Amino acid sequence: MYTIFPKIDEITCKEVVEKPTHINTCFNNGTVQNEEIFPIKNPNNLNRCPFRIGMATLFPFSEIPNKELLKNYDNVTEIKGFDYEILKIIAEYFNATLETHYIYRKEENPYKDLEFTDFIKNGSLDACAGGLYRIYGDLVEYSGVYVRQGVFWVYYAERAERSWQNLVSKLDDVYFFIIFYITYSIVWCLVSSFDGQAVSLITTLIHGWGALVGATSLQEPRTKKQKFLNLLYLIMSVYSSVYVSIQFYSFLTVRGPPQMFKTNSAVMESGRTAYLKNSSKYFITDERYTKYADHSADCVSFYNCAEKTLMYNGLTLLLQANFYIFQADSAVNDEARVLRATENMLTVYNEMLIRKDSPLVAKFQKVMKRLFEAGITGRLFTEAIGISVVAKAESANSNMITSSYSCQAGCSITLMQFAGIFYAWIFGCVISCLVFVIEILSRRVKVKEV
Repeated sequence: MYTIFPKIDEITCKEVVEKPTHINTCFNNGTVQNEEIFPIKNPNNLNRCPFRIGMATLFPFSEIPNKELLKNYDNVTEIKGFDYEILKIIAEYFNATLETHYIYRKEENPYKDLEFTDFIKNGSLDACAGGLYRIYGDLVEYSGVYVRQGVFWVYYAERAERSWQNLVSKLDDVYFFIIFYITYSIVWCLVSSFDGQAVSLITTLIHGWGALVGATSLQEPRTKKQKFLNLLYLIMSVYSSVYVSIQFYSFLTVRGPPQMFKTNSAVMESGRTAYLKNSSKYFITDERYTKYADHSADCVSFYNCAEKTLMYNGLTLLLQANFYIFQADSAVNDEARVLRATENMLTVYNEMLIRKDSPLVAKFQKVMKRLFEAGITGRLFTEAIGISVVAKAESANSNMITSSYSCQAGCSITLMQFAGIFYAWIFGCVISCLVFVIEILSRRVKVKEV
């Protein structure tokens, strides 16, 4: 069995046909030498001929300097980005020379500006890249998914400042000791009355509270029942002091993580203002999201939305790649100032476009699938963002969602941290002095009247 295999002429860069090639042998018993009867005839060696690529721009897929000065199909030589690195691998596989041209596609609304597709339909371009999606119907072929990234809510996050209100919230379990204190006072009065002793509930409450806070002693026990009751109450008072001391130490040295939102519902119910660009905010047909987006504040670009989120304690939507940059750049003292919701609002899948009648479609798709499954595209995606940037963002995020310790090996509690108590005491002294002066003046007035 013989057939003709076309090849690309390295001079004319056109398909040429050479002499027939033996591909298989049939035997008398009906068998063949090779199982593959109809081999693929599309050439995969371009003999360094041009592989014409249209490059749109979108970080981190493709970045072209001075793109504002370019028109569709202008030749470009200075390109960097994730897609360009993948295309260099594919061009090497096809033994081709990359010839890159600029194509305009609005980055923040890819459904507009489709003029560049004419270049791929008429054969001027072999493929298009630059963070494109499967949104062009059957006008072109697609490479298959080579990277996916989430679109999610991003919100401002900051640890709560230390305040006495926060301290009170940390001591919310102290009511257990209050219950035991009241119970002790009632039981003491009952036991004393049963033994025929004169007892005052007010006096018992005062002594019980003094013992609980370590200020006074308990009343003198006269019977074994009272001694046993006092012993248990003192043990409970020790535990109360330990509990309060630990909470004070924690309050003065440890700051908990900020408020975090895991679901999209929690984000939209948070009461914060969302900053979204009007021309592109209705990108999904979700009724609840649409109602929420109707009341969002406007911004001119994704980056402007992110800046307003940081300035005004708000929310916005970002692509995963842009989020890493924003989180790393806005970190303060190695702690993130913006966090993301755990749930994605949308997951987008990026694919390259291929000319529909190109003989390289099947092999282009096969190569892309292998790169994706081997994790090479994921690695190149991270490198295009910046390995150090991603690492810094992940580190800042991890530091922010855990408790913050002001010291690593023991903390010294200084009087400055208890300054509020002294201010309160001074304020009380001033009030007492003012009342004392008023009492003196009122007495003098009464004496004069007499």
